[in-house]
Amino acid sequence: MGSKPVAATVGLLLALQPFLSAGTVAAQPDAAGRNGDRPVLAEIERRGVVRCGVSFNPGFAANDDGGRPVGFMVDLCRALAATVLGKADAIEIRRLSKPQEFAAVATGEVDVSFAQTSWTLTRDATYAVDFGPPIFYDVQGIAAWRLPDGHSALDGDLTVCVPAGTTTQAELETLIGGGKRPWKLRSFPGWPDTLEAFLSRDCAAISADRALLTTALHMLETPQDAVEIADIPSSLASREPLAPLTPNSDRNWMAAVRWTMFALFLTDDAGVSGANANFQRITGTSEMRRLLSGMPEVAAKAGLRPDWAYQAVVQVGNYGEIFERNLGNRSPFKLDRGLNRPWTQGGLLYAPVFQ
Repeated sequence: MGSKPVAATVGLLLALQPFLSAGTVAAQPDAAGRNGDRPVLAEIERRGVVRCGVSFNPGFAANDDGGRPVGFMVDLCRALAATVLGKADAIEIRRLSKPQEFAAVATGEVDVSFAQTSWTLTRDATYAVDFGPPIFYDVQGIAAWRLPDGHSALDGDLTVCVPAGTTTQAELETLIGGGKRPWKLRSFPGWPDTLEAFLSRDCAAISADRALLTTALHMLETPQDAVEIADIPSSLASREPLAPLTPNSDRNWMAAVRWTMFALFLTDDAGVSGANANFQRITGTSEMRRLLSGMPEVAAKAGLRPDWAYQAVVQVGNYGEIFERNLGNRSPFKLDRGLNRPWTQGGLLYAPVFQ
C-alpha cells in the first residue's frame, strides 16, 4: 500500500483523469470518415498522430507529475506510433469506458483501443472490431475491507462494487446466483466510479482484474492488513486476456497493430532491448536480423516504414522493458510478470515466425 489517506486518494484518482477526459467518446467519425472511406494508416499519416483509447488506472494509463500520459498501455500506443510514424510521442490519448471502446473504434474516434478489454466470443461476434493478440493476461480478483477484528470479510454477507458491463460482473452474478457466496452486487457506470465507491466504503468489497486492483489500491494509506486482495476461486473466476481493438474494415491496420505487438514479444524473448538493438541488428539471430531490418519489401506491402520494428524497440523498448518500468520491479507496484512472460519462460507471450 502507498502513502495517501482515503479521501485524498479519491481526489487524486479523479484529478489524474483530465488528460483523458477531453477525448471522451461521442461516437462520431473523423471528418475524413472511417467506415472504409479512408485507410487508417493514410489517415494517421495525414493527421500526424495515432489516437489510442485507454482506461484510466495507475500503472496502465495516468498522468505523470508534468502532465504527460504514462503507463503500460500508453507505452504500447507509443510503440505503435514509432512503428507507423517513426515518432513514439506522436500520440493522442483518449479515455474510454465500457462499452464505449467498441463504438469508438468502429466509428474512428480512436484508431486503436488499449482500454483493458478482455477478448470474448460475444464481443468478437457482436461488435465491428477485430481483437489483436492479447497483450496482458490477468485473472479476476476481489478486494475487501477487513472486519474490525482483522478477519476477512469475504466469507460473510457483503456488498461488492463492480463496473457494469464487464466479464467480472457476469462471473459474479453467476457465482451469487448459484448460491456459492452470500454477496450482493452494486454496479457502476465505469471503473473510476466503482473505485470511488469502494474507497468511500459505500461497498465492503470491489471486484475487477487482479492487476487493476493491485495498482489502484497501492496508493491507499491504511494499516497493512486493512484491505485484503484475493483471487476469485479458479473454478469460478473469469480469465482476462486483454487485447487491443481495431476496426474490422482495415486489414492492413490490424496487421500493423498485430505485428508491432509481436515484435515487442519477440525482442523480449530474444533479449533484444532498446540499448542493444543496433548491435543485434547486425549480430543477432537470423530472425532478429530480419525483424530489426524490417523486411522492407514486405513492410511496404503492409504500408509500414522500412525500419518499423527497430524504431519501436529503440524508442520504447521490448515488452519486458515496458512491463518492468510501468508495472514490475522498476515501478511502485512490483507486479510479478506471471503469465506475461515469453512462452520460453513459462508465460503465454508467443508470436508467429517472423519471415
